Amino acid sequence: MQKIDYLTNISQTLSWDMRVTMPKGVAEYRGAEMGFLAGQIHALETSPEMGTLIRELELSPSSDPLLQAMVKKARKNFDKLSRVPEELYAAYADHNLKTEHVWAEAREKHDFRMVLPYLKQEFAYKKELISCAGFADDPVTGLMDEWEEGTTRQQINCLYEELKAYLVPFVQRLREEPQPDPTPLQGAFPKEKQKAFCREVLQTVGYDFDKGRVDEGAHPYTTFNFRNDIRFTCRYFEDDFTRAVLSSLHEGGHAIHWQNMDPALDGTTLAVSTSLPIDESQARFQENMLGRSLPFWEHFLPAAEKYFPELKGMSPERFYRALNALRISPLRLTSDELSYNLHLILRYELEKALLDGSLAFEELPAAWNELSSSYLGVCPQNDTEGVLQDMHWFSGYICYFQSYMLGNCYDGHFLYAMKKDVPAMFDQIRHGDFSQILNWNVSHIHRFASTKTPHQVLWDAAGEELSAGPYLRYLTEKYTDIYRL
Repeated sequence: MQKIDYLTNISQTLSWDMRVTMPKGVAEYRGAEMGFLAGQIHALETSPEMGTLIRELELSPSSDPLLQAMVKKARKNFDKLSRVPEELYAAYADHNLKTEHVWAEAREKHDFRMVLPYLKQEFAYKKELISCAGFADDPVTGLMDEWEEGTTRQQINCLYEELKAYLVPFVQRLREEPQPDPTPLQGAFPKEKQKAFCREVLQTVGYDFDKGRVDEGAHPYTTFNFRNDIRFTCRYFEDDFTRAVLSSLHEGGHAIHWQNMDPALDGTTLAVSTSLPIDESQARFQENMLGRSLPFWEHFLPAAEKYFPELKGMSPERFYRALNALRISPLRLTSDELSYNLHLILRYELEKALLDGSLAFEELPAAWNELSSSYLGVCPQNDTEGVLQDMHWFSGYICYFQSYMLGNCYDGHFLYAMKKDVPAMFDQIRHGDFSQILNWNVSHIHRFASTKTPHQVLWDAAGEELSAGPYLRYLTEKYTDIYRL
């Protein structure tokens, strides 16, 4: 187990280096390195010695609940990976890194054709891998199950239909209302000052820079090594500093989640998030429910004035309304909190079509633009604004976007449970005190890592089953106030 943990962390560190500091000319060799490491990890996880050890532990069960959980997880992983040939596993890891490298270049040149054959092979590999796991007839469910066990196509279809039925008319209604003044967000904001301000924000909300670092990257991204080494990247735009702030809060939310896992789990296979949707919930909670709130900016706007003098005299409420106004954009990461969900639905529809063969990869850019026009009312001007804007599909994160939607739904439950337990939470934020919010998240979510299932985490924290209801309630209350409906 310790060997697997070490090799996995080495692989993660190499991935971080590839995205942040690696020279372009190293991509071919780095792909071979990553393929080799993946093969070594696969060999250890499926070795006869591993199978024997698991059987022995199953025959003589331990009274230690952590060891019981590790054995259960090891059995599931062993059975799943044993169906995958080591050669396939290593070849995919090699191809995956090369695909992401080509995507970054194609994105710069606005040219989907450059990465088209790589993306086709990426999907082909994922279908083959998930077929080995027993999902040949339903790759969509199989791929979603990778991110949160038990997730099904039917469940996600129902949640998306509920969200779409709410969002489409609500967004249209807000588009017809007088819009908040956008000028509070406009100006010239030097990159280095943004970095300094984001660092101050991150330290205040609980990110430990002694156990992580922040660098620039083509796409915001967090590397999960172990709790004492959690790094992420951010992008900075000198015409809008809030994009970097919200991105830093999002990736910082991932990092804070991992930094606060129980130290007793160090070196075990349990020291990871219980699911990616739960992980995304912690990122989106920091980004949206805290970072887009009025009390947050009542505290941080005076601090921002030190870095950006043009903000002096700005009313926090005026800034808050501008920050949360509808920003219908072809880009997911510049969208407002409401229309962001429509971006997720768009990607889900395209993934399903690509996987069931009803959409050819050559037709993907046009199909993307058509759905963007239909759902959002805007059409990307080029491939970079459209099909190339996200790294996910080009990094193997296929059928992943519902993790953000599920994270939003988890957050609805967590928010109202937290407000019940910490009634003064937003007053505390107003005064720059995030300690009780962090403590609640640590005690209810972070520290358990994967010792609890997502269902158990939610039930123990909020006493409820997952639904879209609390999240939709949150959106309704927030935007009714912002637009004075």
